[in-house]
Amino acid sequence: MDYLTYSGNNIVNARLPERSEILYAPEAIAGIPKNRVPQAVVRAFENPLGMPPLREIVDSSSKILIAFDDNCQPFPATSKPDIRQQALEALLPLLYSCGVKKENIRLICAVALHRKMTERELAQMVGSKIMSEFHPRQLDNFDAEDRDDIADLGETDEGEAVRVCKGVVDADLVIYVDSVQIPLNGGHKSVAVGLGTYESIANHHHPKMTHEIPHVMQPDNSQMHDCIERLSRVIQKHARIMVMEAAMNNAIYPLHARYLGKPDQRCNVFERFLKRGTPLAMRCTPEPVRKAILRSVRAVYDPIEINAGAIEPVHQRTMAAMKAQMQVSVTRQYDTMVFGLPDLSPYAVGARINPVLVVSDVLGYVFNWFYDKPLVKPGGAVIILNPVFEVFHPLYHVAYKRFYEEVLSATKDPFEMQEQYQEGFARDEHLIECYRNRFAHHGFHPFTVWYWATYALKYLSKVILVGPPDDSAARKLGVSWAPNMDRALSEAQEATGGNDVVGLTIPPFFYWTAE
Repeated sequence: MDYLTYSGNNIVNARLPERSEILYAPEAIAGIPKNRVPQAVVRAFENPLGMPPLREIVDSSSKILIAFDDNCQPFPATSKPDIRQQALEALLPLLYSCGVKKENIRLICAVALHRKMTERELAQMVGSKIMSEFHPRQLDNFDAEDRDDIADLGETDEGEAVRVCKGVVDADLVIYVDSVQIPLNGGHKSVAVGLGTYESIANHHHPKMTHEIPHVMQPDNSQMHDCIERLSRVIQKHARIMVMEAAMNNAIYPLHARYLGKPDQRCNVFERFLKRGTPLAMRCTPEPVRKAILRSVRAVYDPIEINAGAIEPVHQRTMAAMKAQMQVSVTRQYDTMVFGLPDLSPYAVGARINPVLVVSDVLGYVFNWFYDKPLVKPGGAVIILNPVFEVFHPLYHVAYKRFYEEVLSATKDPFEMQEQYQEGFARDEHLIECYRNRFAHHGFHPFTVWYWATYALKYLSKVILVGPPDDSAARKLGVSWAPNMDRALSEAQEATGGNDVVGLTIPPFFYWTAE
């Protein structure tokens, strides 16, 4: 059977065994139209969950810190106006109406250890009006290596260091504006991670967190999220935090491209024609043109609902909305999972996906998108379709290139790399300078994404790349390579002893759960 999927910037029909199953995301839940989002934001702040409304907790003397996510989410980028711009343009007048003075408001992009946003990227998020009024003195990126702007709040009961942006504890109220499209994000993670430092983030982005319990992408039964909550509880003793969460639907594709994420039975005649013709058209299209075409697509997410207030009651509403939008039921585990990875990653916005992200995005993200148990049987196989270009963005992925060349040449084991290399990369003066001043991911960041694959690397018997011209990248990454899909399926069957295959059509995003 044909499986329409990505392989980098290409769209291909991969041939799977006839009895294979292909999973698709649920249809998008109707969201709040863009022209009604500002009113929904105002209603949320005027009727917060679990805490008093703004007018009762701020006044003319109040210092306000407003934090918002970087361009890792919503992902891929949406059409304008951005949800952050709409939220901020509705929130700021509310604060002014409560007497808050403009000069007492600080806006900060909560990049944590991600690369900082360029001035152009910040303007795309918050809009030109807010940018001109606040940047750069009152609007900028968080800098996790600026020791003058870091507060040391001691340790959790488990002995975990708690470090956070000093503005969090200096403010009378912290407001975190968050758009949530997968259950990984939002909740206690927002302030504790988005405005955290290496010392605090290293507590939960740690291979022991996912070695035995794989839940990374959802907070239930997750050691990682339990640790984040412990950090957040300490921060909340020193700061008053209000969150606004917009739970997004999964409407990634605009109307003309929606057929890419739909099964045939949900497609009309014209969409079925496009599904048959797209692989041929893409095969005849040069790679630079394919890249330009796919980069031009803007997601059309809408928020399903918008809530503001205390962290836990707001996030409970968000999680319920996420489950309603994303859950797909499956009846069994499979021998082999096949996934075509596009040339997209939340950690490669504005760049080509690099080899480290190819493995981590599939084994750390996609493999872990389950509520109950993995989609693949213990000892199963994963086949990744992607050309795996061995290229690294010269600014953004400086640490990733060194990680690929130095760390992965020595070990693929997360615990060994943590013991032998993590601290050196995190404290490296050149990598710190690149993070602070050259828009690079922090030296620790490539370790974090590799650690998320800890469980999958132990659980699976085989990971096979299909798409690279030879096995050089696979050998460096510690996985297998096959020249074509037939060979990959044969090797997977030999490794697992079975031929029950499932293909994933992602994007749009979804989670699976056992019936």
